[in-house]
Amino acid sequence: MVYLARLASGDSVVTFARDENDAREAVSHSGLEAGDEVVSVRRLPRFCLRLTPADSGTLEINSWDDATLDDILLNEYPRLNAAIRAANRVKFMPSPDPNRPMFEQLREAYNKNTEIIREGIRQEKQQAHSPENAPATPAKLPAQAHKMSRR
Repeated sequence: MVYLARLASGDSVVTFARDENDAREAVSHSGLEAGDEVVSVRRLPRFCLRLTPADSGTLEINSWDDATLDDILLNEYPRLNAAIRAANRVKFMPSPDPNRPMFEQLREAYNKNTEIIREGIRQEKQQAHSPENAPATPAKLPAQAHKMSRR
């Protein structure tokens, strides 16, 4: 079976094991950084990713299937998941201002949208370093993320 272990650092490790105890042991022997520990382990209902050989001689993750990524975001990174959903609801940019350069307007809209996602990442990192270290419901995101319409 495939398991996902959440680490105290906020990182996650995916491993194949017979049961949760074997998964914990496998992750513990995978080269964790000093002071890092496994804080939770759960079986993944499905797991699919595509690997691509890189010129450097390693394998790179090319893509995940949507169900795998959605499951991991929902259950392990709820704040990041909420931020991504909020950013997707934000209208990318208002009607262009003909008196301003278009590139500048696009960059501002991109930065605003990206900041919503960065806030979710900051919240995940902050949660990883909190005493509880457990995934929880998302904290509030910037107010503008909830007020704007879907793209």
